[in-house]
Formats: sequence, structure tokens, C-alpha cells
Amino acid sequence: MSRGSALVDTLVAAFVAAFLLQGAVAAAHLQGAGEQVQQAAAAAASWAARYGDSRAADTLARALAPAAESISLRYSGGSVAAVVRRRVPLAGPNGEVGPVVVGRAVAAVSPYRSNR
Repeated sequence: MSRGSALVDTLVAAFVAAFLLQGAVAAAHLQGAGEQVQQAAAAAASWAARYGDSRAADTLARALAPAAESISLRYSGGSVAAVVRRRVPLAGPNGEVGPVVVGRAVAAVSPYRSNR
């Protein structure tokens, strides 16, 4: 085997390893963002169901997921549904390739709300 082909093989292996590493890092970012928006949605739904304060629930969700694009609370019947959306920039200039992760949670409205 010549030195030139060994160098090419090494460069190709390094490129493939870097590409796989980038994919693993992107997957980790998506996983972390998904957990963050899910936690924010669950906390907002629980707060709104327990205390009936939509503004405080929105503030809580924004504190837990500061990069969220949108946070919505919807009351229906005896429950509150919260949806938190966040775009995760992964590749391209200015994060042009950025999937959206969504966290959803539903909490039953407590018949014994706090008077705080």
C-alpha cells in the first residue's frame, strides 16, 4: 500500500468520524430541547390548573424555556392544556436548519384552588 492511499484512507475515516460526531451532538441538542419544553409545559399546566393564574403560568414556562417561540394555555372543561414550542438551530448559517420541538401537557383543574 502506498503512502498516498493510506493518507486518503485516514482523511476519509476522519471525515466520517467528524460527520457522525456532529450527528450525535445534534441529536443531544434535540433531546435536551425536547425535555426542556416538556418540563415547561408540564409546569405551566400544573400552575394554571392549581392557581388559575394564566399570566404566572406563562411567566413560569418562559423562565423554564427561555428560547421558546410560543407558549399557549387552553382551558377546556375541567382541564388546562399547555403547549410550548421551540426551534432548535442545528446547521446552516443563522441556524437555517432548525426543527421545532413541542412540549404538551394537560393538568386537571383542582376543585380546591389556592387563594394566593
